[in-house]
Amino acid sequence: MGLCDSDKPTPPANNSAPTNAASTSCSGMPTSNPKTCADAPKTITIPKNINDSMAQLWKDSFPGGKSQEHGGTIVQDDKGNVSMVNTSNPGDTGSFSANRNVASNQKIIGTFHTHPYDESEGGYTGVSFSGADIANRINLREPSYVQSGDKQFALFPTDDTPKSVDYNKLNKDQNDRIAELMKTGKSLDEASRIAALETAKKYKMAYYEGSNGTLQKVSC
Repeated sequence: MGLCDSDKPTPPANNSAPTNAASTSCSGMPTSNPKTCADAPKTITIPKNINDSMAQLWKDSFPGGKSQEHGGTIVQDDKGNVSMVNTSNPGDTGSFSANRNVASNQKIIGTFHTHPYDESEGGYTGVSFSGADIANRINLREPSYVQSGDKQFALFPTDDTPKSVDYNKLNKDQNDRIAELMKTGKSLDEASRIAALETAKKYKMAYYEGSNGTLQKVSC
């Protein structure tokens, strides 16, 4: 099993959340990290089988009306086929631990998890990477994908990204930034996207936002 991902962004306690080479123009799903943010493709097109798995895992993220993160491990086999495996063990309301035990002919090219918020948590969608997510991406040198509602996000470390970071500090710094943004009137989802973009730029990562399997690079 891998490190625990997510610690999905949480509204501050006093938040009144409602209860209800040169950059390539287009690419499929990258199978390795880019050298620099500029080298990363401008557009990622997620293969249909992966996108369908993401959509299904999102639908599965509200058992009994309660949020539960779901996810899996994205692999490429020795024939070049890309698939998502190890999807049968969900996480809890705020975390998901990717199972990185894959077949000998498979290479891990990323992980995926959902960011669900049930009605009691405000019902947010469009919530991007948490600080914990980003810290893990850096320390594991591994791409990641997130889905929240119909919005999808991707994040890639680059050769310019630090080799390691203090997990707890990065997570706290980003949570503090989200809280700061929400005090200015931003919703949790807006604040999470702004904070994720800022953190991606700070650590020279390629960060993407999109939907329906088409994601655009926004960090450089």
